[in-house]
Amino acid sequence: MKVLIPTHLPAYSIASETESGRRFELRSSKGGEVFTVTYFGEIMVEHGLIVGGDVPALVLARAVDTGEEVVLFDGGRHGYDAMFVDEFDSGVLDARRADTPFGLDGCTEFAVEVEVFDNIDWDEEEDDVRDDDGTLRLITGEEISSERLRADGYDALGVTITTPDGTRIDIVAEELS
Repeated sequence: MKVLIPTHLPAYSIASETESGRRFELRSSKGGEVFTVTYFGEIMVEHGLIVGGDVPALVLARAVDTGEEVVLFDGGRHGYDAMFVDEFDSGVLDARRADTPFGLDGCTEFAVEVEVFDNIDWDEEEDDVRDDDGTLRLITGEEISSERLRADGYDALGVTITTPDGTRIDIVAEELS
């Protein structure tokens, strides 16, 4: 079975299924595995995680070899709650700039992995998010396909970085439903 890649991740990510979701090892279009990470939000000191405050977090990766930019996580647009529950002013979301560089002990270049967790049975739940006309529609009014619902309607997301010495650190861990 084909692993559905969330629409905000590049199709050239290396995708695999896990026990509770889908994992994506980020790659550039040329196969590069090294990225810098920038964010809009705050670092939750006790856990070292990037989080949003009154305005949702935004986390980006930039490929070192190509300069391509990838949205790793947008708390105002990604996951079940952002799709169907939480309303955000589009002007506020568009005004966020993920320009704070993420660094760890002087290291600013990392391998990046995104994992999404699929604990929603869309075969049973899909009709619950259809409007009166039977159309799948986001809270913003945008119409989506059943395939996009399954690709993007995850209920949790994690971003893990790996330093050149092999140290793995979670930088995003979000419950999204």
